[in-house]
Amino acid sequence: MKRLLSVIALVFTAVLALSGCVNMNAEVNVQGQDKTTGAVEVTMNKENLQGMSLDELLASQVDTAAMEQQIGGKWTYSKIEEGENVGLRFETDGVKTYTQLKDAFKVFGFEINLADDGKEVTFSMPGDKAAVDSSFTEANLHVNFPGEVTSHAPGEVEHHTVTFDMIQGAPVYQATGKFDHSLFYSAIFGGAILVLTLVFVLAFAPKGAKEAH
Repeated sequence: MKRLLSVIALVFTAVLALSGCVNMNAEVNVQGQDKTTGAVEVTMNKENLQGMSLDELLASQVDTAAMEQQIGGKWTYSKIEEGENVGLRFETDGVKTYTQLKDAFKVFGFEINLADDGKEVTFSMPGDKAAVDSSFTEANLHVNFPGEVTSHAPGEVEHHTVTFDMIQGAPVYQATGKFDHSLFYSAIFGGAILVLTLVFVLAFAPKGAKEAH
Protein backbone atom coordinates (compact mmCIF):
# COMPACT_ATOMS: atom_id res chain seq x y z
CA MET A 1 0.00 0.00 0.00
CA LYS A 2 2.82 2.38 -0.88
CA ARG A 3 0.57 5.06 -2.36
CA LEU A 4 -1.77 4.95 0.62
CA LEU A 5 1.15 5.27 3.00
CA SER A 6 2.52 8.20 1.02
CA VAL A 7 -0.74 10.13 1.43
CA ILE A 8 -1.27 9.24 5.09
CA ALA A 9 2.37 9.84 5.94
CA LEU A 10 1.92 13.41 4.76
CA VAL A 11 -0.66 13.78 7.51
CA PHE A 12 0.77 11.74 10.37
CA THR A 13 4.52 11.42 9.77
CA ALA A 14 5.50 12.01 13.39
CA VAL A 15 2.87 9.71 14.84
CA LEU A 16 3.69 6.91 12.40
CA ALA A 17 7.32 7.19 13.41
CA LEU A 18 6.62 7.26 17.15
CA SER A 19 3.83 4.76 17.63
CA GLY A 20 2.35 3.51 14.36
CA CYS A 21 -1.11 3.74 15.93
CA VAL A 22 -3.23 4.92 13.02
CA ASN A 23 -6.78 3.87 12.16
CA MET A 24 -8.10 3.89 8.61
CA ASN A 25 -11.69 3.40 7.51
CA ALA A 26 -12.68 3.67 3.85
CA GLU A 27 -16.18 3.77 2.36
CA VAL A 28 -17.51 2.91 -1.08
CA ASN A 29 -21.11 4.09 -1.34
CA VAL A 30 -23.22 2.87 -4.27
CA GLN A 31 -26.13 5.29 -4.59
CA GLY A 32 -27.56 3.94 -7.83
CA GLN A 33 -26.59 2.69 -11.26
CA ASP A 34 -23.20 4.28 -12.08
CA LYS A 35 -23.65 6.72 -9.18
CA THR A 36 -21.22 6.47 -6.27
CA THR A 37 -19.36 8.40 -3.59
CA GLY A 38 -16.36 7.52 -1.47
CA ALA A 39 -14.67 8.47 1.78
CA VAL A 40 -11.47 7.70 3.69
CA GLU A 41 -11.00 8.51 7.38
CA VAL A 42 -7.55 8.51 8.96
CA THR A 43 -7.54 8.94 12.73
CA MET A 44 -5.48 8.41 15.86
CA ASN A 45 -6.06 8.58 19.59
CA LYS A 46 -5.56 12.00 21.13
CA GLU A 47 -3.01 10.50 23.53
CA ASN A 48 -0.63 9.97 20.61
CA LEU A 49 -0.48 13.71 19.94
CA GLN A 50 1.79 14.12 22.99
CA GLY A 51 0.01 17.23 24.21
CA MET A 52 -0.40 18.88 20.82
CA SER A 53 -3.74 19.84 19.33
CA LEU A 54 -4.69 18.53 15.90
CA ASP A 55 -4.16 22.00 14.42
CA GLU A 56 -0.67 22.15 15.92
CA LEU A 57 0.17 18.71 14.54
CA LEU A 58 -1.06 19.63 11.07
CA ALA A 59 0.77 22.96 11.12
CA SER A 60 4.07 21.45 12.25
CA GLN A 61 4.11 18.10 10.46
CA VAL A 62 1.92 18.22 7.36
CA ASP A 63 3.00 19.37 3.94
CA THR A 64 -0.49 20.55 3.07
CA ALA A 65 0.48 21.67 -0.42
CA ALA A 66 1.88 18.23 -1.29
CA MET A 67 -1.14 16.46 0.17
CA GLU A 68 -3.58 18.68 -1.71
CA GLN A 69 -1.64 18.09 -4.91
CA GLN A 70 -2.05 14.32 -4.50
CA ILE A 71 -5.78 14.47 -3.78
CA GLY A 72 -6.63 17.51 -5.90
CA GLY A 73 -9.57 17.29 -8.28
CA LYS A 74 -10.83 14.10 -6.70
CA TRP A 75 -11.11 14.55 -2.93
CA THR A 76 -11.90 17.20 -0.36
CA TYR A 77 -10.94 16.88 3.29
CA SER A 78 -12.09 18.05 6.71
CA LYS A 79 -10.83 17.68 10.29
CA ILE A 80 -12.18 15.14 12.78
CA GLU A 81 -11.99 16.41 16.36
CA GLU A 82 -14.81 14.60 18.16
CA GLY A 83 -14.43 12.01 20.90
CA GLU A 84 -11.14 10.27 21.67
CA ASN A 85 -9.92 10.14 18.06
CA VAL A 86 -8.74 12.99 15.87
CA GLY A 87 -7.70 13.07 12.25
CA LEU A 88 -8.87 13.84 8.74
CA ARG A 89 -11.79 12.72 6.61
CA PHE A 90 -11.40 12.66 2.84
CA GLU A 91 -14.57 12.67 0.70
CA THR A 92 -15.04 12.55 -3.05
CA ASP A 93 -15.91 15.95 -4.46
CA GLY A 94 -19.39 14.95 -5.56
CA VAL A 95 -21.10 11.94 -7.11
CA LYS A 96 -18.82 9.79 -9.28
CA THR A 97 -19.32 7.21 -12.00
CA TYR A 98 -17.81 3.76 -11.43
CA THR A 99 -14.79 4.73 -13.51
CA GLN A 100 -14.33 8.07 -11.77
CA LEU A 101 -14.50 6.47 -8.32
CA LYS A 102 -11.98 3.84 -9.36
CA ASP A 103 -9.62 6.58 -10.47
CA ALA A 104 -10.16 8.56 -7.25
CA PHE A 105 -9.36 5.61 -4.98
CA LYS A 106 -6.09 4.97 -6.80
CA VAL A 107 -4.76 7.98 -4.90
CA PHE A 108 -5.02 5.87 -1.73
CA GLY A 109 -3.74 2.66 -3.27
CA PHE A 110 -7.12 0.97 -3.70
CA GLU A 111 -7.66 -0.84 -7.02
CA ILE A 112 -11.45 -1.00 -6.77
CA ASN A 113 -13.81 -2.18 -9.50
CA LEU A 114 -17.58 -1.74 -9.80
CA ALA A 115 -19.91 -3.20 -12.44
CA ASP A 116 -23.62 -3.93 -12.68
CA ASP A 117 -26.12 -5.88 -14.77
CA GLY A 118 -29.01 -3.50 -14.18
CA LYS A 119 -30.30 -5.46 -11.19
CA GLU A 120 -27.23 -6.00 -9.04
CA VAL A 121 -23.90 -4.22 -8.63
CA THR A 122 -20.64 -6.04 -7.87
CA PHE A 123 -17.65 -4.61 -6.03
CA SER A 124 -14.21 -6.23 -6.20
CA MET A 125 -10.65 -5.38 -5.23
CA PRO A 126 -7.52 -7.54 -5.37
CA GLY A 127 -6.22 -8.10 -1.84
CA ASP A 128 -2.57 -7.96 -2.81
CA LYS A 129 -3.15 -4.38 -3.98
CA ALA A 130 -4.41 -3.31 -0.55
CA ALA A 131 -2.12 -5.05 1.94
CA VAL A 132 -1.73 -3.03 5.14
CA ASP A 133 1.27 -3.14 7.44
CA SER A 134 2.03 -2.65 11.13
CA SER A 135 1.51 1.11 10.82
CA PHE A 136 -2.22 0.50 11.24
CA THR A 137 -4.10 -0.69 14.30
CA GLU A 138 -7.36 -0.72 12.32
CA ALA A 139 -7.98 -0.80 8.58
CA ASN A 140 -11.50 -1.42 7.32
CA LEU A 141 -13.26 -1.04 3.99
CA HIS A 142 -17.04 -0.56 4.07
CA VAL A 143 -19.04 -1.14 0.88
CA ASN A 144 -22.58 0.24 1.09
CA PHE A 145 -25.23 -0.97 -1.35
CA PRO A 146 -28.63 0.64 -2.02
CA GLY A 147 -30.36 -2.74 -1.62
CA GLU A 148 -29.89 -6.19 -0.13
CA VAL A 149 -26.44 -7.80 -0.06
CA THR A 150 -26.61 -11.02 -2.08
CA SER A 151 -23.03 -12.33 -1.77
CA HIS A 152 -19.67 -11.45 -0.25
CA ALA A 153 -16.23 -12.99 0.25
CA PRO A 154 -14.84 -12.45 2.85
CA GLY A 155 -16.37 -9.71 5.00
CA GLU A 156 -19.19 -9.22 7.47
CA VAL A 157 -22.68 -8.00 6.56
CA GLU A 158 -24.83 -5.56 8.48
CA HIS A 159 -27.98 -4.39 6.73
CA HIS A 160 -26.84 -3.20 3.27
CA THR A 161 -23.15 -2.88 4.19
CA VAL A 162 -20.25 -5.31 3.77
CA THR A 163 -17.17 -4.61 5.91
CA PHE A 164 -13.76 -6.01 4.99
CA ASP A 165 -10.97 -6.20 7.59
CA MET A 166 -7.84 -5.41 5.60
CA ILE A 167 -5.53 -6.27 8.47
CA GLN A 168 -6.73 -9.87 8.25
CA GLY A 169 -6.34 -9.63 4.48
CA ALA A 170 -7.70 -11.72 1.62
CA PRO A 171 -6.70 -12.65 -1.95
CA VAL A 172 -9.76 -10.78 -3.25
CA TYR A 173 -12.42 -8.62 -1.63
CA GLN A 174 -15.76 -9.07 -3.38
CA ALA A 175 -19.39 -8.25 -2.69
CA THR A 176 -22.63 -8.02 -4.65
CA GLY A 177 -25.77 -6.14 -3.74
CA LYS A 178 -29.10 -5.21 -5.25
CA PHE A 179 -30.26 -1.84 -6.44
CA ASP A 180 -33.20 -0.50 -4.47
CA HIS A 181 -35.97 -0.25 -7.06
CA SER A 182 -38.77 0.00 -4.50
CA LEU A 183 -39.12 3.77 -4.91
CA PHE A 184 -39.19 3.39 -8.70
CA TYR A 185 -41.92 0.76 -8.60
CA SER A 186 -43.91 2.62 -5.95
CA ALA A 187 -43.81 5.73 -8.13
CA ILE A 188 -45.11 3.75 -11.11
CA PHE A 189 -47.80 2.06 -9.03
CA GLY A 190 -48.78 5.34 -7.40
CA GLY A 191 -48.98 7.02 -10.79
CA ALA A 192 -51.16 4.24 -12.16
CA ILE A 193 -53.55 4.55 -9.21
CA LEU A 194 -53.76 8.31 -9.76
CA VAL A 195 -54.58 7.87 -13.45
CA LEU A 196 -57.27 5.28 -12.68
CA THR A 197 -58.77 7.56 -10.05
CA LEU A 198 -58.94 10.46 -12.49
CA VAL A 199 -60.54 8.23 -15.14
CA PHE A 200 -63.11 7.06 -12.60
CA VAL A 201 -63.92 10.62 -11.52
CA LEU A 202 -64.19 11.91 -15.08
CA ALA A 203 -66.34 8.98 -16.15
CA PHE A 204 -68.87 9.25 -13.36
CA ALA A 205 -68.89 12.96 -12.57
CA PRO A 206 -71.19 13.93 -15.51
CA LYS A 207 -73.65 11.17 -14.63
CA GLY A 208 -73.73 12.30 -11.02
CA ALA A 209 -74.32 15.88 -12.09
CA LYS A 210 -77.26 14.89 -14.31
CA GLU A 211 -78.83 12.80 -11.55
CA ALA A 212 -78.52 15.74 -9.18
CA HIS A 213 -80.71 17.78 -11.51
